[in-house]
Amino acid sequence: MNKDSIWLSETNITHATTVIIFGAVGTRILADCHSIYGEGVLLVTSEEINTDSRPNFFIAKPEFSSESFLATLTDFFLLNSIHPPELKVSVSIKEQDKSMYEDLIHLTLNEIDTLLRARKTRKETGFLRQLQIFENLDGYLGNRIPEDWKSLSKNNLAVVVGAGPSLDLTLPLIKNGLPSPVIIASDSSLKALAKEHFFPHFVVSIDPEKSFEACGDPKFKPGIALLSSQSHSSWAKNWDKKCFISGRVISEDWLGEKGVGKSSLQAINNAGLTALAFADFISPSAILLVGMDLAGGGDGRVRYAESTGRSHIEINASTFHQIPGNYNKTVPTPFFSDWHETSQATAIFSQRRSILNLNDRGAYLDGANLIHPRDFEEVKKILKESLIPFAGGDSGLLSIRRKIKGLGLNQVLTLMTTRCDQLWQVMEKHSSSSNFKELFKEIFSDTDNAYLLGDFAFSIMPRLSLNNHDESFNAEREQLKILLWKLEDLSLIHI
Repeated sequence: MNKDSIWLSETNITHATTVIIFGAVGTRILADCHSIYGEGVLLVTSEEINTDSRPNFFIAKPEFSSESFLATLTDFFLLNSIHPPELKVSVSIKEQDKSMYEDLIHLTLNEIDTLLRARKTRKETGFLRQLQIFENLDGYLGNRIPEDWKSLSKNNLAVVVGAGPSLDLTLPLIKNGLPSPVIIASDSSLKALAKEHFFPHFVVSIDPEKSFEACGDPKFKPGIALLSSQSHSSWAKNWDKKCFISGRVISEDWLGEKGVGKSSLQAINNAGLTALAFADFISPSAILLVGMDLAGGGDGRVRYAESTGRSHIEINASTFHQIPGNYNKTVPTPFFSDWHETSQATAIFSQRRSILNLNDRGAYLDGANLIHPRDFEEVKKILKESLIPFAGGDSGLLSIRRKIKGLGLNQVLTLMTTRCDQLWQVMEKHSSSSNFKELFKEIFSDTDNAYLLGDFAFSIMPRLSLNNHDESFNAEREQLKILLWKLEDLSLIHI
């Protein structure tokens, strides 16, 4: 193919087996692409194309909504779980359509960037995430969030506390003058809250790599900790009152099939967004956001407020995305997906309750009413006149937990113990080997094993199909032993 005459631009990805083409191309060019990129072609064009005779051929109309286009991208990315697709932009794109295609290309590049980070994270932290899941499993089985909490904050104000740079300015402003709100804090904001003598009712932490010690003071453990099964286990060990919420966790799907239902409230992406989702879950009349910047300070590298004790942690990212700003046309962020999901959430939540964003900087959030700190006194008066103070919540209601017990719990524990015994037998069968690729191929050929071992399994499985003779999987074998011991410990607790 003559790229000078066919493509306006194109990327060059080593080992790419899929391609995304923007704009119409001729039948012969399309056939050539199918030959070169054997695992799949996604064509973004308004023209009608017959796809019947072409396997793994995807079509996306540029007129699609962003949600539909993203759904098509997600399905297409599944064709190759290791290497991202190449992008090619056709010279056929008309001048009046260039802006529309540029938006789609930008969105696609952002999604590929997010995908690559997720794949890298899964490979590097699959074992760590799975270890936290098994360490938290007893709490998850017996302390999940109940649906009863949906009425917890009716006619009240909920304050969601993030940890962005603006928190240094906005946190002192909410100490007085508001109708006593229910305070929901992200984990990274704990030290800032302690300095201002704020005692949140709920603290959210869902990150497997973020320990309690890194965020808080051992003497400051207010309210109820809202955790995911992947949260660093130090939170559950340190907090007296805790409650678990479900998430995008493969092992939880395995448990769901065995009768351990997921909570309707899900852990999403990060602590700040999950705190926002929880605020919506408990049905307040209004939600006030503080420290929810969703964009780095300065040149984009400053992530945390100084008062959090984490401002020295700067963002070292190779790519900063320009996203809509509150007071600037655009602001830089390396976390496009964090902002995108948060903005989507505020757009949805604002349809059923007011979302107020107290900020003098940061990223635009769809559906949120932006309030500059200098205008906040007037807003306080309106809130105080229209909302009821939060009385701390009914102690009986807050003590309710969704749990599995009795015969149901025994059945789940028996299934896990049986799985452990079977896996030990397979490991013993391969114990004399010097390369354990075949061990893991045998283990994960049983989908029940793969789902039980969740993130750990899916950090290994894509590598099993590669022809890499230097990778022995010995370290992964040792990690599997640790995971099985953790599962067996859970059964011993309930004997």
